[in-house]
This record gives sequence, structure tokens and C-alpha cells, in this order.
Amino acid sequence: MFSYTIFIMLLPLLSFIILGLAGMKMQHKVAGLIGTCSLAIVTVLSYLCAFQYFSLDRVEGVYQTFVPYNFTWLPLGNLHFDLGILLDPISVMMLIVISTVSLMVHIYSFGYMHGEKGFQRYYAFLSLFTMSMLGLVLATNIFQMYMFWELVGVSSYLLIGFYYPLKPAIAASKKAFIVTRFADMFFLIGILTFGYFTDSFSFS
Repeated sequence: MFSYTIFIMLLPLLSFIILGLAGMKMQHKVAGLIGTCSLAIVTVLSYLCAFQYFSLDRVEGVYQTFVPYNFTWLPLGNLHFDLGILLDPISVMMLIVISTVSLMVHIYSFGYMHGEKGFQRYYAFLSLFTMSMLGLVLATNIFQMYMFWELVGVSSYLLIGFYYPLKPAIAASKKAFIVTRFADMFFLIGILTFGYFTDSFSFS
């Protein structure tokens, strides 16, 4: 039923790869359309997912949890690292919020950033940022959530430092990156400790 949700993750990732590798060879309009159209499709799929999810019958008044995708990419004995997509009321509602706001940013930036040097690079970073946030809210386990949280931090650093010739922009991006990485270190320690004692990174 929710097999199409994989494209909610793949489309921003594909947009990032295309714009990152070949964006500088494209016209600004083409690069902007690639980023914006991919997010428009993601937004439509997110609303479709929300409509289907909240239309399903509840069990004892509670919405069910669905995991349409889950892959084990690193097994370590009883402990294994998974990547997947988890749908519950919170993640589905956050899909709507993230995709809608991101689409609005993409559309607004099309005119606001027009003519700026590095326009294509900006849309590549924006696609990465969106994909990271989507992966964060759709995570099936706490380690996957941490991975995408780190990607959110990296993409934030790249966007904050977009005007890299300006020293204040570089200083602000470095400050944001260092402060969040310091907190993330303890987050990672907590996750690994949790996995060590429970043999699982699952939310349940």
C-alpha cells in the first residue's frame, strides 16, 4: 500500500546528486526546476500517504504503525544496523510539514536567488537538507535517526556557509557545526550504550 513512500526519500537524493555533479553545467532555470519539481512530487506523495494512512481503520482507537521498507545493511551478531521507512501518526504529519515548507522554500528561492553565483549549488544543498529531514522523521530506529540528524547538521553547515567568500558566513557556519557536533557526540554515546545493553536500536 505504501510502497511509493520510497520515492519520498529517493527524489530529493536524486536531485542532490544530479545538481551536485552536473548542476554547474545547467542554466539556473533548469537547476531550479529540477529541485522544485522533485519536491513538488514529494509533496504530492506525502499528502497521498497522509490521506491513505488516516483513512485506515484504527485498532482499539489507535492508528497502526507500518514499515513498508526495512533493510539490514550492517549485521553485528545480535545487533544490526537497519535503514527503513516507518509510518505512524507523528511521522506522517511531519511528512506534510516538511514537504510543504520545503516546497515553499524551493519556490520562493527560485526568484530570490536568481542570478546568484552558485545558484545550482544552493539547490543541491537544499535538496540534501530536505532529504535529511525526511529521513530523520521516517527512521525505523534510533541509529538511523542519528545518521540523518548528522546529515541535517552537515547540510545546515553548507547552507549557512553558502556565501563562503564572506567571513561572517564562514564563521557562522563553523560555529553552528562545532556546537551541534559537541552535543551529537553525547547523543551517539547514548545510542551506542543503549544498543550495547539491549542488542537493539529499535524504538520499540
